[in-house]
Amino acid sequence: MSIRFVSMHTSPLTVPGAGDAGGMNVVERAQAHALAALGHHVEMVTRRADEDSPDIVQVAPRITLRHLTAGPPTPLAKSAIDDHLDEFREHLARLDAPDVVHSHHWMSGVAAIPCARTWGVPHVQSFHSVAALPDSPLGEGEPPESPRRVPGERFAAQESDLVVAVSHAEARTVIVRCGGDPAKIRIVSPGVDSQQFRPLLMGEQPWREEPYILFAARLQPLKGADLAIRAYALLSVQDRPPLVIAGDVSEDFADYRGELDGLVAEHGLQDAVEFVGPKPPEELARMLRSATVVLVPSHSETFGLIALEAGASSVPVIASAAGGLTEAVVHGCSGLLIPERDPQHWADCITRVLSDEEYARSLGHNGRTHALGFSWEEHADHLAGLYQRLRDSERRRPNPPSEAGALLATLRGAGTVGLLHAHPDDESLATGALIADLVEHGVRCKVLTATRGERGEVVEGPLSHLVGTEELHAHRIGELEGALAALGAEPAEFLDYEDSGMRWVTDTVAGPAEDVGEKALTSAPVDEVARDVADWIEREGIDYVITYDSTGGYGHPDHVHMHHAGVRAAQAAGVPMLEVLPTRKGTRWRGEWTELPHSREQVVAALRQHASQISVVDPEHADGVVVRHSGGQEELIPLLVGLRRHG
Repeated sequence: MSIRFVSMHTSPLTVPGAGDAGGMNVVERAQAHALAALGHHVEMVTRRADEDSPDIVQVAPRITLRHLTAGPPTPLAKSAIDDHLDEFREHLARLDAPDVVHSHHWMSGVAAIPCARTWGVPHVQSFHSVAALPDSPLGEGEPPESPRRVPGERFAAQESDLVVAVSHAEARTVIVRCGGDPAKIRIVSPGVDSQQFRPLLMGEQPWREEPYILFAARLQPLKGADLAIRAYALLSVQDRPPLVIAGDVSEDFADYRGELDGLVAEHGLQDAVEFVGPKPPEELARMLRSATVVLVPSHSETFGLIALEAGASSVPVIASAAGGLTEAVVHGCSGLLIPERDPQHWADCITRVLSDEEYARSLGHNGRTHALGFSWEEHADHLAGLYQRLRDSERRRPNPPSEAGALLATLRGAGTVGLLHAHPDDESLATGALIADLVEHGVRCKVLTATRGERGEVVEGPLSHLVGTEELHAHRIGELEGALAALGAEPAEFLDYEDSGMRWVTDTVAGPAEDVGEKALTSAPVDEVARDVADWIEREGIDYVITYDSTGGYGHPDHVHMHHAGVRAAQAAGVPMLEVLPTRKGTRWRGEWTELPHSREQVVAALRQHASQISVVDPEHADGVVVRHSGGQEELIPLLVGLRRHG
């Protein structure tokens, strides 16, 4: 698809913390790169703020930045930029029509919605922040820079084809304050680059040798730097590390820096508080992983991306219990959330983290685990699906009944189909009926499995002695060989990764086990895994690749990682990829699946091969085969398949 991002008031390439740049700029850049990695073309459009800026900048393969003239080609206060909305819209309307327009912030939506209607393409809106209504406290949102903002937000919320919110808190705000239609709002959680934002490695040079507390945000009242300074002033002088403040003021809040300097002087903190200005992402990542604790005292946040980035860096976070921060931070697990703005309460929490090394280490470890549940790859995958369903009206349902059968018919005529899985037994549980059906139709089925299921529990009984032994690895390889033989597939190949394990970080977000190792699948960069998979696709002459959908079926981090690797590998190898739809209760009766009852005998035989992980309880159930997992839970494995073409 050709996707046009509209970002009128700030360039996506501006360093966060400078002027009006912040989390929105980070999100836009990450979205663009992740969408481009999926093969889409992204054009980012912004106002020209420098007369020397070229009309078009090639940012990366399949990503361009276009500058449009709207007002003088100089930096302007956000409150003055919307004076030039009409001029920006006129220049925007002259561009060729894309497949979809995605506006970032209210000004962009006001400018782009009429253009999208003229082009006959869908319009998607992201707000990133929502204004407080008149006389509302900062906790209700940002002060509106101009009287156009509140009605502009209502227009963008009510006239867009879809609103993408980054949190439940933002979605509620768009509904309540902007009059958005709940049916046209989707929550797409942001991601975090867990390779860039990561813990400090053994022997790595830290940003600074001595400990320090970090505040990183635009310097404006909404972000609460004043509260950070007031709380810092209450810490014990002999025990407190320096407070580093990274960020700068914007034109609309130029006086705020003076207020902060006054606070520093009032409390005699001139030698303890350091303002270092805005930092590019690479240096900010170094600062985060070297910090002792990160403070996020915002009055309001749609999400609070800096808190997630700090968590990914294994650094404890102390944040306001405001808006989306309650989703970015798990209180008491990955950080601390404080509902009050009492400086003494904040100082007490900071003191606890500084004085209890084990407690701080636990918060940091859990923060990393929580952050690994948020990836830009999955974010972009979700966005692309929303774009495509908007663009193509007949695809508004995820998979029309006729398409499932058509895809299966196409596969039955293929020469070789490759199935990607994370652990032994996934091939039988998720795709056993499909493999048996394809083999019956003369299709060569190849399976690539990333790990040997080393972390999987063992069914209590005659195989219990295998728990925690090297023998378990070999045994599970043998189980997989037997299962594939029962299904009629060729022997599996393995990638050289280890099982990451899984634990539920929240009720809905899963992450790797606490003691996940360096060789684990989720510890490997997605691109590295994708190269291994692409080599296998080309070596085996695969015609179609099949793997989990972007949820991994039920959220296992290894499954999700394999999905994203599969997407990139299929793209690199130039072969189509299909996703297996999860058969969660309540979804399998929507007509999106094709029944395969003739595969029962082979599926039962394959499932019985995995005796260390599952037991067959009812092989003749009317709707499939009932199995019991090693943990005791029972599951119905239906004799059907649901397929969706990725992208």
